[in-house]
Amino acid sequence: MQEPTPCDLLVTGDLILTLDPNSRTLTSGAIAVSGRTIVDIGPAETLRARWTPSKTIDGKGRIVMPGLVNVHNHTPLMITRGMIEDIGFAPMYTPGIPQGHWLTEDDAYALSSLGMYELLRAGCTTVVDFYRYPSACARAASELGLRAVIAGRVHDAEPGALATGKYDYSRAIGEASLKENAELIERWNGHDEGRIRCDWAPHAPDTCSDDLLREVKKLADAHGGNIHTHLSQLPLEVEAVKARTGLTPPQLLDKLGLLNDRLIAAHCIHMDRADIELCGKSHMTVAHAPIGNAKGGRIAPIMELKEAGARIALCTDTFSGDLIEAMRWAISMQRINRQGNVLDARTVLDWGTREGAEAIGMGDRVGSLEVGKRADMILLDNRSPSLAPLVDGYGVLVHSASGHDVDTAIVDGRVVLSGGRLTMADGDAIVAEAQKVASTLWGRAGRQTIG
Repeated sequence: MQEPTPCDLLVTGDLILTLDPNSRTLTSGAIAVSGRTIVDIGPAETLRARWTPSKTIDGKGRIVMPGLVNVHNHTPLMITRGMIEDIGFAPMYTPGIPQGHWLTEDDAYALSSLGMYELLRAGCTTVVDFYRYPSACARAASELGLRAVIAGRVHDAEPGALATGKYDYSRAIGEASLKENAELIERWNGHDEGRIRCDWAPHAPDTCSDDLLREVKKLADAHGGNIHTHLSQLPLEVEAVKARTGLTPPQLLDKLGLLNDRLIAAHCIHMDRADIELCGKSHMTVAHAPIGNAKGGRIAPIMELKEAGARIALCTDTFSGDLIEAMRWAISMQRINRQGNVLDARTVLDWGTREGAEAIGMGDRVGSLEVGKRADMILLDNRSPSLAPLVDGYGVLVHSASGHDVDTAIVDGRVVLSGGRLTMADGDAIVAEAQKVASTLWGRAGRQTIG
């Protein structure tokens, strides 16, 4: 009989949802990990005989699945959550709240740590995050153990004027934001053995002048990776771009060479049929934010964009770290929009895993549990009443579960969340520090906090 082979980690589970192209599922299954890589998947009894692990995670009472991939977020904007929903839609355009240009780098780090903590607690192991002080976002992701794609917030519209509905473009602001994103790439791209990647992120077609967008395209072409932005998010954006250029936002990006399969654009709400067809033809990715859209009273034409040829991936966009909740909202909003049963659990589960991974160029590494891929996975407690009764695994997960059912998260073969608690940082201290920052900044905005 062949001797068992050493490995670093063996993860067992009552049910394993691989989400691979064949939708393979295993009851009483196991996953063997060596270093950062999955080396075997199969029945638990077979893998216990085949491997001798340094560590075993007993997944009795657990569902094992790939870590969720969240393709658009701004963790420092945690400061507006619970308030922006009743007074506006997009923080950069809303007066009376703490603005991004008020933050210090320490503020951004404290808030980003809070956001990353929540995302990881809800099962998001790969996150796209961009904002001011992007190095603070990268530091938070690195310290907590997430896989992250980080970018700056590139714009040349003066943010103070923007919050009052005015567009004043400043070359100095644009150059400063380009410099910040370039320094981020130099410092953090490839950090943690590739777990942290950096990209370029022009904020939106209305907050970036044509010249700035051209410069971003030149820099991003030289760098590679994706370009992340907001697109057709607000009527104000559409009107401003038309007034400035005579084009809709998608038409402008197409004219400047930015509308292609490397583009990941959030929201994509206010589009006519021609815009939808143009975006579909480009095979861009829509970062669908159903929760944020709906809280602003808006539904994006997601099914139309998908049918036209666009890729759909999911994001929480700061309003919530719970991508499972976003899956539910995605289904509900499109069924309302199309007045029919147009989406199912399995489809949106792909949007939150494999499709997101493909969109950010990591489809060969994450998004499904397969031999040769990175060991990024989460374990959910299927003893939770919200995960019963369990039939196919997909339906109850999407329609009933929540991020609070996540018990364990593993990234690159390392346990970064156990029993719902961070293993690499003090979660309670993170919450307390973020509350202090919020109290100070909301006080500056004229509102006292109770925390």
